[in-house]
Amino acid sequence: MAARGTSWPVALAFTLAAALLLTAACGRRAQEGRTATASTGAGEEAPASQERGSAPLTPIPVHAPAVSGEPSGNASGGLTWTVPEGFIEEPPKSPMRKAQYRVPAVPGDTEDGECVVYYFGAGQGGDVKSNLDRWADQFSGPGSDSPKLSEVKAGGLTVSRAEVRGTYTPSPMAIGGGPEPRPKPDYMLMGAIVPGDDANWFFKCTGPVNTMEANRARFDALLASVRPAR
Repeated sequence: MAARGTSWPVALAFTLAAALLLTAACGRRAQEGRTATASTGAGEEAPASQERGSAPLTPIPVHAPAVSGEPSGNASGGLTWTVPEGFIEEPPKSPMRKAQYRVPAVPGDTEDGECVVYYFGAGQGGDVKSNLDRWADQFSGPGSDSPKLSEVKAGGLTVSRAEVRGTYTPSPMAIGGGPEPRPKPDYMLMGAIVPGDDANWFFKCTGPVNTMEANRARFDALLASVRPAR
């Protein structure tokens, strides 16, 4: 009887010790599992919009229409407009150019067209007639025609639109500097003069006739989108 009473506490002690060791091991495994999950998920979890079963994000087209055209300085006299798809924005070549776009050539033409938006500052740039006359004077030679003038409405503004074709001689980049401009036969200009609060804005697109004709609707859409920036 004495031997049996001694072995029972010993067996109970071994049983309790084994239970404690098993509990501690399970706790360590559970903690290790939580740590690994947090480490794996950090920085690698997909956005909610791309979780399994949801639609993927739609990429924005490179030439999606965008609002552009605010002048530096006097924003009250500025304009905004929508850039047509296909017009490729470029850095303006001078401070007078508030925006500049390349118009890719259509098959058969060897040069791209160009569309430039000019703003010269408050009270600067001249009146509508003198600028339309100056544009017309840049065209001459065989195939030239009289300018086609019209007026369109956009954003509550009256826009003076001009169109002329022939041999185009660009204005020199600077008075007395640079080589003499090279005449460009079979060219076309589509232009518009838009009144701002403090001065006119000038939209001038030039390029080979076929390229300009192919972009006529885009140019007209640009004009129709013009709005005062208020």
